[in-house]
Amino acid sequence: MDIAQVKRMTGIKTDRHDEYLSEIVPNLIEYASDFCNNSFDPEALPAGVKLFVAKAAEYNVTPSGLSGRSMGDVSYSYNTEFPRYITKHLTPYRRLRVK
Repeated sequence: MDIAQVKRMTGIKTDRHDEYLSEIVPNLIEYASDFCNNSFDPEALPAGVKLFVAKAAEYNVTPSGLSGRSMGDVSYSYNTEFPRYITKHLTPYRRLRVK
């Protein structure tokens, strides 16, 4: 999955986030593999994993991850977990982990 495909799926029209997307897309694919206990070929991702990568990248690019801020000494806090509406795309690909 390349950044051009992510940009098409999310509707990003500018090149402003290209550097970030080129770094985050492989990390999101790895996150999906760890979350699902399943290995995915980056060149042949299932549709749900592609949707997850696109939505997760869009979530990280937009300020929606901001959960609070204060004006005094400039303090920001961010949500570090993806919301359920993003991770639900990975549910069909999860495998049971046997220890």
